[in-house]
Amino acid sequence: MKIIRAFIHFICIGMAVLMLGSCDENKGNQVEYLAVQLEEGDSWSIIDKDGKVVVEEEYPSDADVSAIIDDVYWVKSGDKYQLFSIDSPKKPLVGEEFDNVSSFNQNDLAPVSIHNQPIRIINKKGKTVATLPKSIKRCYCFSKDGFAIFTDKNEKYGVINTKGKIVVKPSYYYICPINEGLMIAAKKEDDKKALILNTSGKKVGEIDLQKYHPVTVSFVEGKIIVKDAKADHPKFYAMNSKGEKLFTIKKAKEIETNYMNGYLVIKDDNGKCGVVDDQGELVIRPKYTILFHLGKDFFIAQKEEKIGIINAKDECVIDFEHDDATQTQLGNHFIMQDGNEYVILDKEGKEYNTFHTCSGFNNLFVEYTEDAPTAKEEPQTYDPGMEDDMEGYGTYGLMAALPVGTTHYTGDMGGYPIEFTIVNHPDKGELYANYKNKNYGTTMKMIGESLPADDGAISFTGEENGTHWNFKLDGDANNISGTAYGSNNYQFKVKLKRM
Repeated sequence: MKIIRAFIHFICIGMAVLMLGSCDENKGNQVEYLAVQLEEGDSWSIIDKDGKVVVEEEYPSDADVSAIIDDVYWVKSGDKYQLFSIDSPKKPLVGEEFDNVSSFNQNDLAPVSIHNQPIRIINKKGKTVATLPKSIKRCYCFSKDGFAIFTDKNEKYGVINTKGKIVVKPSYYYICPINEGLMIAAKKEDDKKALILNTSGKKVGEIDLQKYHPVTVSFVEGKIIVKDAKADHPKFYAMNSKGEKLFTIKKAKEIETNYMNGYLVIKDDNGKCGVVDDQGELVIRPKYTILFHLGKDFFIAQKEEKIGIINAKDECVIDFEHDDATQTQLGNHFIMQDGNEYVILDKEGKEYNTFHTCSGFNNLFVEYTEDAPTAKEEPQTYDPGMEDDMEGYGTYGLMAALPVGTTHYTGDMGGYPIEFTIVNHPDKGELYANYKNKNYGTTMKMIGESLPADDGAISFTGEENGTHWNFKLDGDANNISGTAYGSNNYQFKVKLKRM
């Protein structure tokens, strides 16, 4: 059913949005520490909320450092993760190296896994508090309520508590991120109603999917946002946990974010962004090209292609003279980007420090992996028809211009700095790319495919934390451009330049 499939695409967005928030709702997206490279190519250091270096060049430049939550963080070197703290930056908190980890984003617990071993739950000291049964194949990070969603071998969704005990049996086709003690779920793919459950699995309300399409999938401040499924022009409403409409969202053609601190970002018919309050009334008229929540009562805004910071009264806090900004505050300070440099500023514009790049990945889930049974290899037979399928491959467009071997590109995707490495070996039938978001350290391997029907463009597909991406790119050996399409209905322009 198309409604259900579209709805599921929002699940990963909901998880990612909830992970951005800190445990203190009055602080919003604030951190006390941040991993940075002070200069290009430096090893990773850690700075505090005032921009002072507290851990100096401790981790190799090719490592990745997670978001630092309550003084604890992961460092990924190669394919392995180790757990460190601000008090113990040189020695891991536990001797084990993990293959998969999730974030301690909402509380003191995180699911982790080692290949051929069942998923475990550990605390911030690295101590195991629960070992999950092997029938649990994937476990998501814990919500601030102390519950984690999991899937079993049949890809059915259920819920565990902080002790690893199953509190909602794996009998659901999907369960959306848990927040405020509530979750949205459905038993079957073709269900015409989504269930609103509490954390014991008891139904407290429902959503008629033939009347309303959920736009946000987690309850925030007691409500979710839904779209009228039958209206000719988009109409959006806030809905409570009983599935009852509360109020209409004014002037909205699209919903850009979930509620945070009583405010919701919307986009109007002209493609401009504004803000409504907790009753759906406009408090900032739509006039910005880009608008994102930033901490309590602040927003990253763009106008005339420059980025600044405004407050909920639409007063300018940081002037519109920057290239970009991170969606995380360092203490009470803002992190702005100009060219290849980041600068830390306070509300008065005072500069505290600069750095080249920052890291802060958040992993949404871990998986139980094991060696596959040894299978007898089938002999390969030659198919003359394969030559017909390859006709025209690589003779024009980007496919023809792309150098053989490994080529490194740098650029941006929707304003975020990225690295994109393409590996092309036509003689071996290899075409793939490695993507990295330089702001957040997220990575993704993408499989490439030539598109002869599109003048030799290349399609790269991959998955990042449950979101499926398709990059459609064209250009020449030195300059590549195109569009990135996400399964969450997002679209970003991509521009790459050969390094």
